Amino acid sequence: MAFFDLCDRFNGGQYLHHVPKVDFKNDGSVMRTAHLIPADGWEVDLSLWADAADYSPCHPGSDSH
Repeated sequence: MAFFDLCDRFNGGQYLHHVPKVDFKNDGSVMRTAHLIPADGWEVDLSLWADAADYSPCHPGSDSH
């Protein structure tokens, strides 16, 4: 549910899908995101985020999973 709340707040209410292991992986964006989320009051399990750190967000406009 927390992810849907974030999508409502920061993505115009649209669910943001993810594309694993896209060309721009390992760019640091996963861990930067993991460190920003607690600043908004959310709990983060950093071990789960670190495990997925070689993935990146999807390409803008992408709707695949």
